[in-house]
Amino acid sequence: MKVKILIVEDEVLVAEDIADDLKKDGFNVTNIATSSSEALEAIEKDPPHIILMDISIKGEKDGIETAEIINQEFHTPIIYITSNTSSQFISRAIKTGPHAIITKPYNYKDVVIAIELALDKHNEIAVKDEESLINLDSIFVKCGEYHRKVLLEDVLYIEADGSYCKVYTKDSHYTFSFNLNHFQKQVSLPHLKKVHRSYIVNLFNIDGFDKNTILIGDKIIPVSLPFRSEVFKCFNKM
Repeated sequence: MKVKILIVEDEVLVAEDIADDLKKDGFNVTNIATSSSEALEAIEKDPPHIILMDISIKGEKDGIETAEIINQEFHTPIIYITSNTSSQFISRAIKTGPHAIITKPYNYKDVVIAIELALDKHNEIAVKDEESLINLDSIFVKCGEYHRKVLLEDVLYIEADGSYCKVYTKDSHYTFSFNLNHFQKQVSLPHLKKVHRSYIVNLFNIDGFDKNTILIGDKIIPVSLPFRSEVFKCFNKM
């Protein structure tokens, strides 16, 4: 399978030059985004393996602020390519934990090496995370002075709420002080499926679905394109 790369760069000619070089080397350039909103939309539609991110993109959020969102919601490796080498920007960029920072004008060989190193590092982390997953039938939630037991079979869905997540059960709901990705890493069960960057659902408690959404009680939950094939194949359709 080809390595999928998203380019986030508001100088279209520069982005197209990088894309052409990458395609010649057998990489799959999924999209060229010129702003933060375009980048996030592109990731959701076709998740890349690597993101080449310019720091000084136009719009409300620059490349560093966009990287912070990507780190929280997608955990996709990021390589910065930038002409801005001021200490202020570089210091901010380093705090987002990029896999490399390449300055313009760039040497294409350096870009390829950075991509290969980023993939190796990301795969090592993924293996360690997989080895640390915990299989549980319940979790304990702090309620007042006690931690109360919540059976995972009673969970309806989990919803992202910024850096927190809310777990909804048949009888109540609880707020955790960590994000959705952390919950998914700590609780590994086949019937708890991520269907959207903001939702994990319990397949056993789904009441209905159409081609774009899932229904749990009165709650309509969107199913993002990257997850639809994996999710909808779990249902016996007559």
